[in-house]
Amino acid sequence: MGAMLVRMVLPAVSSLAFLPTISIAAHRRFHLEAMVYFFTMFFISFYHVCDGLGFISICIMRSELLEYFSTFGISLSIWVTLIAVGEFQEQTQLGTILAGTLIIAVRTYENTWGYGVYAGPIITAITLLSIKFGRKMMKTRAVAPQRRVYTHQLAPGLCILILAFTLRFYFQNWDYTYVHSAFHCSLAAACILLLPEKNKSATANRPPEQLTCCTLCCCP
Repeated sequence: MGAMLVRMVLPAVSSLAFLPTISIAAHRRFHLEAMVYFFTMFFISFYHVCDGLGFISICIMRSELLEYFSTFGISLSIWVTLIAVGEFQEQTQLGTILAGTLIIAVRTYENTWGYGVYAGPIITAITLLSIKFGRKMMKTRAVAPQRRVYTHQLAPGLCILILAFTLRFYFQNWDYTYVHSAFHCSLAAACILLLPEKNKSATANRPPEQLTCCTLCCCP
């Protein structure tokens, strides 16, 4: 009975792995990204509560809409996180995020379960980052951004992101409950690793918040 209960609630509970991601993003002054992460966590949780509980079903809206918004939120979370890595100028960044959001919304409606829902934003964002960093390296004749960004941020973050979608598309049929829950946790971890240590536009005149236990517990 206990194992059955775990299988019913674990996919919904595992979405709470986004709580540290939300808190860290907010403390680093990435408020837009934090709102997107909260949106994603909210709809993932209620989708699984509506669809996955055998003894009770709590649906705040139709299951199809919850599924749509959970997929849209995951794709959008990846998009805003990767765009944040580029540290574009504010107007350029907001315009890029908005354009990507509209395209992701249409693409998700067209095919909620397809590879392209996630592959499109990832490939597009990496292309934009490559163009920006490539132009900067050609101009300065130096590595851009710093090597630490590649070794401590991009490399581990993209590896965890690849792991997350490998679990999602290739191993989920092995054991949906545990593999899909691992997908949620891996996705949240990837967003934390990829997100820059501070929002330079928001912390120009003040030091960034330090990562502490209070931050991880979502305390102010």
